[in-house]
Amino acid sequence: MYIAGRSKDLIIRSGHNIDPLLIENALQAHPAVALAAAVGQPDRYAGELPVCYVALRPDMQASAEELMQFAQPLIAERPAWPKQIFVLDAMPMTSVGKIFKPQLRNDAVRRIVVEEIARMCDPDRVEVDVAAGGKRGMQVTIKLPAGTADLRSGIEKVLDGYLFEYTVEIAAG
Repeated sequence: MYIAGRSKDLIIRSGHNIDPLLIENALQAHPAVALAAAVGQPDRYAGELPVCYVALRPDMQASAEELMQFAQPLIAERPAWPKQIFVLDAMPMTSVGKIFKPQLRNDAVRRIVVEEIARMCDPDRVEVDVAAGGKRGMQVTIKLPAGTADLRSGIEKVLDGYLFEYTVEIAAG
């Protein structure tokens, strides 16, 4: 049985429950950060790894590396240290002004899928679509260009270790 979505936004890393607020509060303490949102990025070994998205205040600058160095000492639990920080021009928001985390989760999944595909071929030739749904809560569709059927089994083998559903399609050609 799989649960699609959670009542709490926990990130579960190798059975360790991580409260995203630990990460978000640490990053929002940085003077350049306007908003921060932590989500779980799929990982074959740990299940999920924490990643964080930040939007900076107007006329402020900070690199992902700078933000990581700032936040780590403020996050008491080492497993909660974000694996990556992504600086966005604008944070996705709901109509009532809350951060729209489902879009960030989709982006985190898309990034890891593209990273895996890049080890096998040019990811610009492949279309990756991520949407909520399926038994595991996330459905990934990968569309390969015509004439790349040989990549299908390699991509499927790599993605089998992740906790999301996927399909690999090959364009007619």
